[in-house]
Amino acid sequence: MKSKTLVLVLTLMLAFAFNVNIANASTFKEVKVTDSSSKVYEKTDTNSKVIGTVEKGKFVISISEHNDFSRIMYLNNENKMIDGYIIEDALDDAPYTIKIASSKSGLVVKETPSLKGKTVATLQNKMVVKDFGSVGDGWSFVQYGNVIGYAATNFMSNSQPTTKYVLASSLIVRNIASPSGVQVGELAKNEEVAVHSTIAGWSFITTADYEGYVVDTYLSSKNPAAATTSKPSGSSNAGNSNSSKTYKNCTELRKDHPNGVGADHPAYAPKHDRDKDGWACER
Repeated sequence: MKSKTLVLVLTLMLAFAFNVNIANASTFKEVKVTDSSSKVYEKTDTNSKVIGTVEKGKFVISISEHNDFSRIMYLNNENKMIDGYIIEDALDDAPYTIKIASSKSGLVVKETPSLKGKTVATLQNKMVVKDFGSVGDGWSFVQYGNVIGYAATNFMSNSQPTTKYVLASSLIVRNIASPSGVQVGELAKNEEVAVHSTIAGWSFITTADYEGYVVDTYLSSKNPAAATTSKPSGSSNAGNSNSSKTYKNCTELRKDHPNGVGADHPAYAPKHDRDKDGWACER
């Protein structure tokens, strides 16, 4: 029985790692939309062979930039994937809505908007995806990291974010829920974030400047600033000679600071803050 359980766990871990590896390819892909009907060339030269034309408002996958050209991939009207170059000025950022994968069996992402289409990846339940909108027949164009394709619209739900605060002195934001994900930003201590979903120890957050995944243990639902003002003024006692003293445990700390100390106090230490709320040794 134990061996069967172990095999199942390893299989699930490998499946998740496989999807993460797809999402974390060496290139960083972006979804763009064409602002006009444009030719697609075989090379970064308007004199090279024209291999296709994309109409205005078409979703394309931007892979890299070369001078005034972008290398793109897109699905033509025959459901054939075209790989070529387009003049960069013809592309705009594609607007999207944050959605949550809501299928317990996983959100299947297809290369084409069809059940018969090739499967690009299967995303775990509660994973966050960018939904660029409906393409008809119950399908939406979506992205998770470098996983880009079509998913069933009714297998995604709207995000209902909650507010949390950063506990660490700095917190790295990544494009996927993995330490190997591309770093897209860094958050400061006590910074407020909106948490859309948490899975396997990672939370998808948004701020005014960044969006992506952070390690969930470095977030707290308690506002450190509010906690500081709500505690009795004698608890921090910044002018006290004991303010810079270090303590072995909470018993020792409470002798000088009966109500504990906030994260901005010199006596604060993460080891004393068991619930990671930015306040150590509170009663």
